[in-house]
Amino acid sequence: MKVFLIFPFILLIGNSCNKIPEQWNGKRLSRKRDQITVAQLQTDNTLALVDLSYYARPDWAGNAGYHFSGSIVVGDTQLNYPRGGEPYDGEDTFPAITMDFIADGTQLIPVQKGLVVATKHTNSFWDVIIGTGAVWNEDGDNGWSRASFPLTLTDRYVGQARNCVATFVYNSITVSNVCVQCSQETASLEDHRVGDIRVMLKANYQPKRYVDSAQVIQQHHQSGERRLPVYPLRDIDAHQEVAEYFDRTMSTNSPTSIGAVLAGGKLYLHPPKTRHGLYPYPADMRHGVYSVTKSMAGALALMYFAQRYSPDIFDELITDHVPALANHAGWKGVTFSHALNMVTGTVGSEDMEHILDFIKARTAEESINVIAKLGDAPSLPGQEFNYASTNFFVLSYALQNYVNGKEGTKADYWDLVRENVLVPIGAEDLTLRRTVEEDNSLGIPVLAYGAFPTLDEAAKIAMLFYSEGNYNGQQLLHRQKTREALGRTQWVGHSTGNDSGENYRHSFWSTTVHNGNCTVNATYMWGYGGNYIIFLPNDVIAFRFMDEYDLNVHELVRKVEQHRACP
Repeated sequence: MKVFLIFPFILLIGNSCNKIPEQWNGKRLSRKRDQITVAQLQTDNTLALVDLSYYARPDWAGNAGYHFSGSIVVGDTQLNYPRGGEPYDGEDTFPAITMDFIADGTQLIPVQKGLVVATKHTNSFWDVIIGTGAVWNEDGDNGWSRASFPLTLTDRYVGQARNCVATFVYNSITVSNVCVQCSQETASLEDHRVGDIRVMLKANYQPKRYVDSAQVIQQHHQSGERRLPVYPLRDIDAHQEVAEYFDRTMSTNSPTSIGAVLAGGKLYLHPPKTRHGLYPYPADMRHGVYSVTKSMAGALALMYFAQRYSPDIFDELITDHVPALANHAGWKGVTFSHALNMVTGTVGSEDMEHILDFIKARTAEESINVIAKLGDAPSLPGQEFNYASTNFFVLSYALQNYVNGKEGTKADYWDLVRENVLVPIGAEDLTLRRTVEEDNSLGIPVLAYGAFPTLDEAAKIAMLFYSEGNYNGQQLLHRQKTREALGRTQWVGHSTGNDSGENYRHSFWSTTVHNGNCTVNATYMWGYGGNYIIFLPNDVIAFRFMDEYDLNVHELVRKVEQHRACP
């Protein structure tokens, strides 16, 4: 089995030798549709790559002539996936899944939000996340109604996200084939240049009424009403310096999946460019943010439980809550805080010798037993920074058992975080990768990677941290621990040993950026490929989700900060 290289310290070279494709200049959808026609959707042929405007509801569209409510069932289907080498097992197969939708007005609303795990029903490598799409009528469709929706493919191992759009035509009793095109992604360096995935899915439509349809629709609209206001980036980027940074070509002609700046509670969004035009559903675009998960989910969880119970949770011993490590010499004296801060004093790294078997493991017990086989390191807990994603799975496992001791064996710690943190701030649909248990019971979050946020969810979580865990007057996260993570106390954290002078505090990175006569202290979440959420002075947070390994965080900070006067 081949494995994705996903973590910050794995450097791959040779990208600069590859020829960068020219910018996309394909024909856009016009009133006289010439691509993805009704006739083409009735065939089994995989269609050509087209501008994604062909998958979107055009301005001139009419209201759908048929109401849609029911299931679309598809089977395992061969993908058109132009890899340079041999695929992973099942990587060239779209999974057999059932997708349930209810139309309301012009919107096509998925009944199931979150990760559709198809493990038991498919030979595919992929699971699916489905977003809200649209329904409409077009002249020339011979009485058929038309629909499309955003769809994210994600692998079952480390959490890449392939941003796709699907479309089909339908009437009251049947649907056409479903045409899918994927033109953007956050993936490994090995794979992102072969991301243009296409497939034509044979679909079976099962019309049905859902007993909770009114509730699904109501919750959907309430969620939409709570989204942060979004404005064009140009409103605060008059000279296009930040836009040019997001737009510059690297290995592909669209390296940045999403770039945005949050200022004053408003999101300023750069157009979500793909290799084939703009992504038509930016609000539902999911991003595989890799190790950003450690902060977005790991720190969030531990700081919530520090508030719910006591900050003493940071001093809990790992060995008291992880039986497989109870007699492990390396984990003796290691606390929850040590794991969060990557100073466990145990053997571990992002090298394949330390992480390959962990990535391949499926269940929680298999995963923790793999980690138990890693040895002790010379340093004592708390002495030396050593970045290892396995530390965060140990933390997740320990946290689950700790919460079970407080709440009972049926409690799921992430469900408590969702109910008491994510629901209040309006980020309840944040999706996490979990272990896959053989008895179909709910697995535990991997926590080291595997979060798939939308921009809105990422922004709301970032705002909660920026506000030191306070939301509308309610303290959701422990304030002191949150302040420590953001560098607002005397504690500087742990030196990462890098020449650039970075520190690590409760899973957040920090660095000092010189910007002309100004010095900017930047704290940030960081994930493989160049995924950043950067906390800056004056209530400003910058977002860049990508996969082309641009790690020059200093330049991005300078671009965003260049118009701010020195204090």
